[in-house]
Amino acid sequence: MLQEVHDFLARRITEESKIGHAVQPNLDGEWPAVWYQGAGGADDEFETLILAGPEGPNFDAGTRERASFVVLNDPAHVLDFTGYLRWTVANHKPVLQPAEENGETIDVEACPIDGAECEPLLRMANIWERHPSFKRKWRWEPSLTVSEVLARGDDE
Repeated sequence: MLQEVHDFLARRITEESKIGHAVQPNLDGEWPAVWYQGAGGADDEFETLILAGPEGPNFDAGTRERASFVVLNDPAHVLDFTGYLRWTVANHKPVLQPAEENGETIDVEACPIDGAECEPLLRMANIWERHPSFKRKWRWEPSLTVSEVLARGDDE
């Protein structure tokens, strides 16, 4: 199951990175684009505008708070964040390790850092719990141990 979660995460991160890469440069020609809020004045009457593309303000976010949130999550930020997620997922890529079961040695999936229980991958998968490919059995719940989450069947 860990490999399945790992692969799901790698695909979601790639999707989000592609979206960030597809955004045009900002007003200053910077890429990846860093977006700006308003026109920069002290009593900015345009504080709800998002200044992004070369054509000028792309849209009015409606509220100062919404504009701040959008600007915080500009393409440069998204690409840095997905780069960190990709690095984390790569470091937790499951490997096959020998384990003893019923007197026999078998290969089992294990995280090279966390062993059979990889909480970072399971917690990260919850970021995309609304994605159609997310499996309910992966849902991280603080009341459950990692072993309990990993032991869930496909019907859960």
